[in-house]
Amino acid sequence: MLRFVRLSLVAAATTALVACGGGAKLGGGKEGAAKAAFQAGQSAGSGANSTSGQSLMRQMAMGAATGTAEFSVDCAKGGSVKLKLDLTSTGSQDGSFKYKVDYNSCNQDGINSFDGSMEMEFKIDITATSAEMAIRLKGKIDFSGDISDYVDADVTETFSAKATSATSGMVSIKVDGSIKTSSASYTYANETLNISVDGGLPADNSGNS
Repeated sequence: MLRFVRLSLVAAATTALVACGGGAKLGGGKEGAAKAAFQAGQSAGSGANSTSGQSLMRQMAMGAATGTAEFSVDCAKGGSVKLKLDLTSTGSQDGSFKYKVDYNSCNQDGINSFDGSMEMEFKIDITATSAEMAIRLKGKIDFSGDISDYVDADVTETFSAKATSATSGMVSIKVDGSIKTSSASYTYANETLNISVDGGLPADNSGNS
């Protein structure tokens, strides 16, 4: 009888995992949703250490600054991102450009993969003492792995250029706009948040996955 109960519990647990996609829902409230959007932007070219970011800069240097370019980049731990760069409406002369990103099971950290599409508008403001970056993200990204959830974002995140090369610790970002997940909707009004750049995405431990 005890063996039967144990097997039943294992079966129930397995069914629960399958029902919620094998991973927890995204947690961390506003900070968690902002971190998820930040990671998506890093994977799509705003990260100085990412292969997609380096490829994006190479495309601009090779002459794409006069029009458009489309290219695909492998992600560090599997999958890829396809970027379509558009400099026809903004132009690199003012430090801004637009691009569309298609994520194909892109995994940068060995923990979570991204699928979906984002339209992004990037701008950098350089002064004698600092460099500040702003990136607008509009679209929906599905996460799979430790986290089984999504972010549907129309948000602008502003941060120091130094944050794009950070691999550990906390970074400060200013967030304006909205992000929706499967369990909550968040509105940001130029709010300054501190998020960790290392580790995976925060999980919702409430047991509602």
